[in-house]
Amino acid sequence: MSILSSEIQFRKGLAALAGGDPAGAAEHFKQAIAIERQRSASRPQMRYVSFYGLASAMAYGVSVDAIRACERAARIDFYNPDLLLNLGKVYLMAGKSTRALIAFERGLRLSPSHGPLREALARIDRRARPVLPCIRRNHPVNRWLGRVRHSLVTRSHVPWLTPRRSIIPS
Repeated sequence: MSILSSEIQFRKGLAALAGGDPAGAAEHFKQAIAIERQRSASRPQMRYVSFYGLASAMAYGVSVDAIRACERAARIDFYNPDLLLNLGKVYLMAGKSTRALIAFERGLRLSPSHGPLREALARIDRRARPVLPCIRRNHPVNRWLGRVRHSLVTRSHVPWLTPRRSIIPS
């Protein structure tokens, strides 16, 4: 099989992913990886591995294998912001928002104008600042005041009570 056949499978996978078929996309990415192995490549292209991890997480739920695939790809091709975007998305699906935030920020350092990374970073919910910044966040007074502020903000929209967001991830 030629080099083009693995690239064709990869592009079919991207089209399936964009079309809302993550299971089909995962199959195409898996075939692209298999074609690379049949060619006796030392390792498959990491973008194939990363997108396979993302598609399988979207189709079948987040698994250890999906996370490892994206982590491996981002570690080996550390200069590719798309792989860091995929890693961050999988982390978000797994409920690891701190790790996702780190991956998105690493990607933005590589490519500050990367639109999808900027969008993903903006969507991450971040913790509000402590009510009293002069004491620790987990101090009982700060925790109590934070709960009071939260209940007041959620009951009615009062602009002067709305907390400013900090960059501390959840």
